[in-house]
Amino acid sequence: MESEDYIFISYSRHDAAFAKELALLLRRNGYKPWIDVEMISPGENWQNRIEDSLEKSSTLIFVISPNSAKSVWALREFSVIAQKGKRVLPIMLEETDYEDIPENIRDLQWIDFSSSFSKGMSTLLKALQDTPRSKEIIQKPKTKSKGYAFISYAEEDTDFVKPLKEFLKNRGYAFWDYQESDRDYHKQLFLELEGVIIEASTTLSVLSESWKKSPWTVKEYFFSEEVNTPVFLLKAKQMSPTLAIAGMPYIDFTNNTQKGYQKLDKELKRKKL
Repeated sequence: MESEDYIFISYSRHDAAFAKELALLLRRNGYKPWIDVEMISPGENWQNRIEDSLEKSSTLIFVISPNSAKSVWALREFSVIAQKGKRVLPIMLEETDYEDIPENIRDLQWIDFSSSFSKGMSTLLKALQDTPRSKEIIQKPKTKSKGYAFISYAEEDTDFVKPLKEFLKNRGYAFWDYQESDRDYHKQLFLELEGVIIEASTTLSVLSESWKKSPWTVKEYFFSEEVNTPVFLLKAKQMSPTLAIAGMPYIDFTNNTQKGYQKLDKELKRKKL
């Protein structure tokens, strides 16, 4: 696939404000930064768009912080670019324990933004001076999506998920769906799942009898709770009681689907999502 000379910004969603400001300044200097929330449209498969854009990028800026050091997916973005022999420019947003920085990034010389944003930006622009850029200032695109919702469900409930994705699109969200996406079989799946859930705007757990029997869905629910990713339990089909969610509120779609979506919309707004 032909490169479009994108400068791909890899960051943790917890550092989103910095990443957006960085993209704005790169754009003002004629470069083509690629940042997920500006380039991925609502209703799109987040993972597939990321993979495609990594192919089209000539450079990756890896934002080092305590957040990104723990992000399995950010580290995968770095690995994809590095394996293709493309340029990687790590920048230090916050002081991060050396031992927490992955070894393959520790060995690279990074640009320090932690003490001075302006000095860091000046150094970064010098490092990018050989990168093609437009003669005109590229205008800032509007933020397209609010991030992605991680959809946790059993394969037997695929019929419920299709209209759910359309609902997410209408509310400005992309999605992450492991039934549809390509998985990284070079890593243990649970490690990849951890990174995806941590970076998600919300987890939507689709409840059914199949959900109870799945080896993954209940664990995904518990892990989302543990890392404070907002979780919404969506009862898609009738199911017998289960200790896993005993006493937890859920949104019932089994009697009236329209009311279910109205309730989900209301709850997302209430949590400012």
